[in-house]
Amino acid sequence: MRAAGRDLLLSTRDLREVVDPSPPTPLPGVLPGIQGVVLHQGEFLPVLAWEELPGGRRPEGPPEALAVLRTRLALPLERLVGTLDELPGPWEEPDDDDAARGWLGASVQLRGVAVRQLDVDGLLDLLRRFRSEH
Repeated sequence: MRAAGRDLLLSTRDLREVVDPSPPTPLPGVLPGIQGVVLHQGEFLPVLAWEELPGGRRPEGPPEALAVLRTRLALPLERLVGTLDELPGPWEEPDDDDAARGWLGASVQLRGVAVRQLDVDGLLDLLRRFRSEH
């Protein structure tokens, strides 16, 4: 997938579904890292704000889709690229001084491009820390 100007890998084990995007409704006092919420199948889903994450980037354009995680968090995606049955190696760990290290894991070369794996557990831990700090 492409999100926030980056090519990323997301494990299908973390993914619930991919849906058409709808603009999030901002909430007063919303936590850092969350744009607002969307109503999806009768539940409010928080929508991630990529640019508010450490090392995050502002999306290059409007989302093409929302990836709904099993943990009920929506990720705005600029583009869906496809799926892989098997990932090539070798994997390269991020630098210790990489600000996105808490939510982005190792990278792998795919067709000559370094693609980072989204660390969903790290992302959720980061959002919990944001909540506890506010």
